[in-house]
Amino acid sequence: MIEAPLIDVTLLADYGWFVARALRRHVRGAVAIFALTMGMLAVALSVWPRTYQIDGRLLVQSSSLVSSLVNPERGAGRENRGPTLAAQEIVKSRDNLLAIMKATNLMEEWARTRTPLFRLKDQVTAMLRGAPTDEERLDAMAGLLEDRLQVGANDEGTVGFVLKWPDPVMGRQLVDSAMQSFLEHRRVTEAAAIADSIAILDQSADAIESEIKATLEQLPPPPGAPRRIVPRAPASSGPSAEVTVRLARLRSALEERQQEAARLEGVHTQQVAEAQARLSAALTIYTEGHPTVQALKQTVARLSAEPAELVAARREASALETQYDELSTRVGALTARAEQDRLMSQIEAATPAASMELMRPSTGEADPTGLRLKNQMAELAMVQARGSAARAELASAQAGFKYQYSVVRPPQLPRAPIAPNVVAIAGAGTVASLLLALAFAIAADLMTGRALEAWQVERQVRAPIAVRVSTL
Repeated sequence: MIEAPLIDVTLLADYGWFVARALRRHVRGAVAIFALTMGMLAVALSVWPRTYQIDGRLLVQSSSLVSSLVNPERGAGRENRGPTLAAQEIVKSRDNLLAIMKATNLMEEWARTRTPLFRLKDQVTAMLRGAPTDEERLDAMAGLLEDRLQVGANDEGTVGFVLKWPDPVMGRQLVDSAMQSFLEHRRVTEAAAIADSIAILDQSADAIESEIKATLEQLPPPPGAPRRIVPRAPASSGPSAEVTVRLARLRSALEERQQEAARLEGVHTQQVAEAQARLSAALTIYTEGHPTVQALKQTVARLSAEPAELVAARREASALETQYDELSTRVGALTARAEQDRLMSQIEAATPAASMELMRPSTGEADPTGLRLKNQMAELAMVQARGSAARAELASAQAGFKYQYSVVRPPQLPRAPIAPNVVAIAGAGTVASLLLALAFAIAADLMTGRALEAWQVERQVRAPIAVRVSTL
């Protein structure tokens, strides 16, 4: 008994030729179906909404040079460590989104640039659910903008803005407005924090000055006391320009050495990690006594010790830090001394000499009221010195803002949409049109209910055909 083959190749060939001849028998209908399907695909692609991707990028850099030159007393390492933190929350807050929409006139432009297909959709939706109110339209647009706009920051100090929008011109305006709103928020926030500190220091200075006036009223000149001029040391002029420049240079050198030490430490850590990784990989292949393993162990042991360059960089950074701290303390003392001398001069100009003698007794016990007045004056000098430093910091923050934030990739008009993918859709549509045309031809033959091929008759009667006539 002969077993039937697993796959009937002859039957598959007959089916294939049947499909080919069916297409030839109904070529006009198949061509019409293919043309109609491709035409519908072309119409769909022409009205299909486009989506464009617009992106921009900001670079955040340190502005310590401007701060150190304007305010040398400012401690090192006090830069804002998180200027890119919460960038997405800042840009995508509701108030900021509404401000962006207002600046770009988004609501009116959205209605003007709406595609015909979506306009029809809006009309149908309005007929079924009713026309939305202005507040609902505003909320919907804000939600759409929040969903389409992506803001992200990385460890390299960049802030990226990515928007997917149907109108490329409006998309570029939206990204540009979002970047500008972030910059404005950072500028206002950084300046406002320093301005609040200045306001608090000014209030403290006013309060201390009021206390000084009250204390002065408690120092009446002693009856019959002779009026004499009390000699005083020349007023201090504060730190010299040379000392100020030296302090700024020390700070720059300190930051450079600290950065170099951090770089060397990173390179050393990476080398140790790579050596340990190679050792772990070798131990999975070789034994402990293998020469390769022994050599890698020696390499790991050698790299475990800190290199001389790193030790020297840390030593230099420590020495520079000590010099900077000493000089910074000296500059601060000179500044406070100059401020105190200035205040003393102002008070002496408005205070009787006898009262000033009570403040600076040459012999005997010091008067408690005079001591209290001197303490208040010293406190006022300290507060005013801090206020002057804060004002210098505010000026440096405003001047250095343009150096700290820079646009490295402004938003540009995209050359082509990212959706729909015309090539992929056209290819899939062409294949589908061909299959539909074949299906039409096959269906037209099958619906006749007749045997159109010789192999159909042979398989039905289970006998070969003896005579074939091409035409009747």
